[in-house]
Amino acid sequence: MRCPNIIAFSLSVSGAAMAAALFAVPAQAQQSPATTDAQNATAETEPSVGAASGDIVVTASKRVASTVQDTPISVQALSGDDLKARGAVDFADFYRSVPGLSVQDEGPGDKRYVIRGINSNGAGTVGLYLDETVITGENAQDGSGQAPDIKLFDIDRVEVLRGPQGTTFGASSMAGTIRYITAKPKLDRWTGYVQSGLRATRGADLGLQTDGAINIPVIAGVLAVRASGFYADLPGYIDNRFQEGANAEKSKAGRLQARLQITPDLTLDGMAMYQKVHQDAKNFYNREDFAGTPLTGYRYQQADVARAPYDDESEIYNATLTYTRPFGTVTATGSRFVRDTDFNRDASLAAQAFFGLPYDGDGRSLLRQVKHRRVDSAELRFASDFGGPFQLLFGGFYQDENRDYRSYWPTVNAQGVIDASSRLLLDRTVGTDIKEKALFGEASYAFVPNLTLTVGARLFDFNLEQRSVAIVSAGGGTGAGPGPLLKTSDSGLIGRFNLAWKVNEQVNAYVQVAQGYRSGGTNDQTAAELANVTIPAGYGSDSLWNYEVGLKTALMDRKLYLNGAVYYIDWSNIQVTDQASNGTVSFPFTGNGGKASVKGAELTLDARPAAGLQLNLGLNYSLAELSEDNPVPATGRKGDRVPYVPEWTGSAGFSYSAPIGDAGLEGTVGADASYQGSMATKFNSAIANYRALDSYWLVGLRAGVSRGPWALNLNVTNLFDDNTPINYNEIVPGVYPDGFYISRPRTVALAGTVRF
Repeated sequence: MRCPNIIAFSLSVSGAAMAAALFAVPAQAQQSPATTDAQNATAETEPSVGAASGDIVVTASKRVASTVQDTPISVQALSGDDLKARGAVDFADFYRSVPGLSVQDEGPGDKRYVIRGINSNGAGTVGLYLDETVITGENAQDGSGQAPDIKLFDIDRVEVLRGPQGTTFGASSMAGTIRYITAKPKLDRWTGYVQSGLRATRGADLGLQTDGAINIPVIAGVLAVRASGFYADLPGYIDNRFQEGANAEKSKAGRLQARLQITPDLTLDGMAMYQKVHQDAKNFYNREDFAGTPLTGYRYQQADVARAPYDDESEIYNATLTYTRPFGTVTATGSRFVRDTDFNRDASLAAQAFFGLPYDGDGRSLLRQVKHRRVDSAELRFASDFGGPFQLLFGGFYQDENRDYRSYWPTVNAQGVIDASSRLLLDRTVGTDIKEKALFGEASYAFVPNLTLTVGARLFDFNLEQRSVAIVSAGGGTGAGPGPLLKTSDSGLIGRFNLAWKVNEQVNAYVQVAQGYRSGGTNDQTAAELANVTIPAGYGSDSLWNYEVGLKTALMDRKLYLNGAVYYIDWSNIQVTDQASNGTVSFPFTGNGGKASVKGAELTLDARPAAGLQLNLGLNYSLAELSEDNPVPATGRKGDRVPYVPEWTGSAGFSYSAPIGDAGLEGTVGADASYQGSMATKFNSAIANYRALDSYWLVGLRAGVSRGPWALNLNVTNLFDDNTPINYNEIVPGVYPDGFYISRPRTVALAGTVRF
């Protein structure tokens, strides 16, 4: 675990705190609708399992805390207790229940999130936050996105904001934003929970998962701390030549939070979190070995001749100071996100193809990619509570990101590990510095009590510098040394327009036009030069406009929530993967493509037709396709569908709770089903590594019994053990046999929970 730079972090937090303290004049406690109230609401209430989704309080606007139903954008919230009832561990366990959300999945810590069909190479298109901390994945030196998998322990809710959120959340929120909101310390009482259970996956040994939290009011009404932790040992279901269950996942995480009520109006929140994930091998399997011989057996198997473990370690720190006045709320926040990943892939067949070294002899080798990433961010904002028709949100944002990356290619011994006799076939490093500054704001005016116009904008400035160093050239010779310092910058203004009409207490409608963007970047020319291939030094930004009409209804005395939206997205100058070649070897790089459009509609239903009975339904249609040829037509032509975007996704479920006898017991049963439509990994079948991904269904069952503070729950996921490939492993297309990623096989989990 790398020790954080406490001095730098403290300076960023202290600066934010001093800015907020300028507003700290004596005042009486006020009931404000801004961020503080959202924190207090989540801190003082326990969401119930099956709570109506429309009644969940969210802070999606950064200005007011409001229910999903009263928020005039497309937002869906999943309560922490509902996630726990489903047995959800991380993102992979809940995303299929959110219409319009899909994923390019290569296992834990290696996912690219897709909302409303916006997906391409380059930086991520979906912003990711833990409370106020930016934890969005980045896409340098990898082909997926590598968004961190936050474990779902002691979570108040998960908010999924669909459509561009760039004016308030920045460049990475081009298509939407996902926010993990943690349970906050409670100032007035001891409370907590412990949950522990067993998980049995088909083809794997028995696994264990446990998590818990304790809330301590150190000084009643003034200071409280909350400590929570998570541990999971999930045995693997894929074998390789070195071990059975090689893709076993071991995860551990801990979070410490504190809340200090300095005055009735001034609150300081602090948080520190650590998480580590380890796998001895990734989640793909092969159907044939490196010699082309079919792999047979009861369990899934990998063909690798080198061990390829994966380690992912994260640290997250945040301090947030909130000051409430009768006219509004000032929030100052400073964060640090540190992530270290050690990613390995078998490189033996590549050594044979490129250097003539036998894969089962001198060419037995491993491509190892080690990355350290540190993101420091700070934001100062004011959200008004003027008590009239005019409201205002404005603020400033700063982010400083540093990445240190090393990619090297050592040979390994017959046991598949690096030893003293290993030699390097390649070694290079890349250092990247990114600085981003932004000013943002929104102004709202209610022309009549139920008709409100909101206009927002974000002025941004982005600068990136990158230098690569070739230490060992391809094949083992001396590298060329440091490359040129590559620079790219971008600045501009994006906007958002929202007209919200509260027709009556049951019906809300809105029209929104919003812009999203991604900054450009550089291409690592050093890596390409090692293969004698010339690629461009960089690529430009891309942007989109989202046009949307939405309707939210609360009918039958709030027993039925029916929400929907239709949208059209115009996306231009797309960042896409291109190929350069020296006539023998091709090398991928990021360039700018043409244009694409997305035509879509989404629908969610949450019904309570009878006491204890809950029904839910989600449906999304997205036709995402190129509206003109890419600059190199072979990489994508007009009418080609955007990769990893299914036309149709859907989910449905029910749960029913009722008393059992006269002993105070309550029983619950439920089921859910999700559908992912067919999609593909590339724009069209003429591209060498194009693979079609078929549609599939996943079905789950659950049952539980509870009495007072304790509960016992049984969950079955992937009931019918569906093994439809959800992605493919692309080490070197045409050289390696296909690797297949699938959903986790049928898993039965039995967990007990005690609250206190």
